[in-house]
Amino acid sequence: MSRPRSTDPSVAMSIAVPQSLKTRLDQELSYTQSRSKWVCHAIKEKLNQEFDYDSIPTRQLIGMLHARNVITTELLTSLMMRVEEIEELQ
Repeated sequence: MSRPRSTDPSVAMSIAVPQSLKTRLDQELSYTQSRSKWVCHAIKEKLNQEFDYDSIPTRQLIGMLHARNVITTELLTSLMMRVEEIEELQ
């Protein structure tokens, strides 16, 4: 009797990583562990990770908007002053 086919078959994928990163990974794994399984698990963890927007400081978020030209320098200055006011009240 043959084995049933996988519903999510594996496909070969070629990627380039720095030698130092490969060395670190190889040091992390035992001789019997699969590098492919480890990398698949790491990719799944990263993709399933929810981003915590609260962890980014307000000033940094405002700076990011300015760097992307979403807000003007004048608005940047106003927002930074408002953040400072709010922080003083807390």
